[in-house]
Amino acid sequence: MSLVFSTATRSARAEATVGQFDKAATAGRLELYTTTQPDPGAAAGGSPIATITLHKPCGTVTNGVIAFAVSVPVQIVSTGAVLWARGVDGDGNWVCDGNVAVTGTPGAAFTLDDVTLYAGAFVFLFNATLSEP
Repeated sequence: MSLVFSTATRSARAEATVGQFDKAATAGRLELYTTTQPDPGAAAGGSPIATITLHKPCGTVTNGVIAFAVSVPVQIVSTGAVLWARGVDGDGNWVCDGNVAVTGTPGAAFTLDDVTLYAGAFVFLFNATLSEP
């Protein structure tokens, strides 16, 4: 049997995550990487191909789901296939890491319509959510 949390517990965990993204004086960020995903919180092993600045507050929580605010589009700095993403607070402190896959991929932490991003194009959060298990 797997572990299942009540909606109240899931919501509290999601609120804590929002609090971690928003705890610094400046807004948190979501960094997209083409490198191999490191151990949780370890050095990224390269530079992100895009860094999305979150709003502050970064989102709202309903029934254990964070609905992120629509972000400002950011330009992609180099072409590549995004393999993972890192969330950090405004001071650069690690909040979360997760794999990236094409939308609809079961078990993916983060999804994009297409994981191949092209230098000079733009990416942003739109209808982005994070669900507590």
